[in-house]
Amino acid sequence: MAALHDSFGARSNRGRQLRRAGLSASAAFLALGCVDIHPQFDGVDAAPQSPDGGPSGGDSSGFVDASIPPGAWINATANLANMPSECGNMTSVFAKPDEDMLVAGIAQKGLWASRDGGGSWQALGLSSGSATITNRPSSIVFDPQVSTRWWEAGIYNGGGVYETTDNGSTFVQLGDVVRCDAVSVDLSDPARKTLLAGGHEQSQTLYRSTDGGAMWKNVGGGLPANTNCTNPLVIDAQTHLVGCGGYGGGPSGVYRTTDGGTTWSVVTTSGGALAPLRASDHSIYWASPNGLGLTRSTDDGQHWSDVGKGVRNAAARPVELPDGRIATLGADSILVSADHGASWAPASAKLPYSDAVGLAYSSQRKAFFIWHFTCGTGNIPVPADATMRFDFDYQKY
Repeated sequence: MAALHDSFGARSNRGRQLRRAGLSASAAFLALGCVDIHPQFDGVDAAPQSPDGGPSGGDSSGFVDASIPPGAWINATANLANMPSECGNMTSVFAKPDEDMLVAGIAQKGLWASRDGGGSWQALGLSSGSATITNRPSSIVFDPQVSTRWWEAGIYNGGGVYETTDNGSTFVQLGDVVRCDAVSVDLSDPARKTLLAGGHEQSQTLYRSTDGGAMWKNVGGGLPANTNCTNPLVIDAQTHLVGCGGYGGGPSGVYRTTDGGTTWSVVTTSGGALAPLRASDHSIYWASPNGLGLTRSTDDGQHWSDVGKGVRNAAARPVELPDGRIATLGADSILVSADHGASWAPASAKLPYSDAVGLAYSSQRKAFFIWHFTCGTGNIPVPADATMRFDFDYQKY
């Protein structure tokens, strides 16, 4: 038994080395010479789970999936629990890339920050002169060059787009647009002049600003009717993409313009749901509606290839780990891919609930965060388990 344990330990360590070198989980196990390959490594299913939510210990051969770290989901809702709100109460959670800071969006209650991994939360925008955010925060763009500058977009109450230049102490409402699903900023321009914002559940409504958000113009007239093309991505001042989610029975997919929105052309009928991920290698990953996986482009949206076979819960925008791997929500667990979505492996214990709507990863905390919300009429308080955390050290697994 000791020899068997030592052999398994050596293989587990070697597997982690191969994954960090860029091999998929399937390729890593093949390189180890393992005969019994877990069926979930073809991207179809998450790892089997034990009744307590942890890995079950492997398949019938007894081989344990060493890619899943031990541990359980931890409640990270803290003082946000039971906060008075409305339908969509815990709208979103974002991890600031360059700082140990999580930002949660609470419907009617604005943005809240945690600097201790979800142990406690403090309200943002409380300094003198700050605009009050009362929307349901659905999108944040962090400026990669200026750490204290970021943009927020949200739906329903209050303004549609806000900006902070002091890391959330104060916010300024940008123009008069309202009910915006997402905002995108031209990060290729040091002046950050061009922004796009999509109108929530509104057909042919995509707002464009060329003066940093002071004035907006609807450039969605050339987009298809009877659908929500509300998830934008600015490539540069004239080249933009927008995802259409099929709301209202119209088409879904991704549309592209090279003339600032005067004309649009469909570039793929996949993708279009939620905001896309622009990865560090400049790849673009876009979730498709109705849990139909992901699509990827490597040339600024001109051409696309479908990835994420078997990623059955594309309810969340994919995220990138610090080592370049891509993570998304699976049906039962978080899934990660080391080969641009060709194959996926489980990276967490079983999800604590089946209605998770988002995924974030904190590189400082080395942890995944997921969240869900509740709906109804009147006061709908934030659920006690609205935000959950699972520790995942990307350097080990």
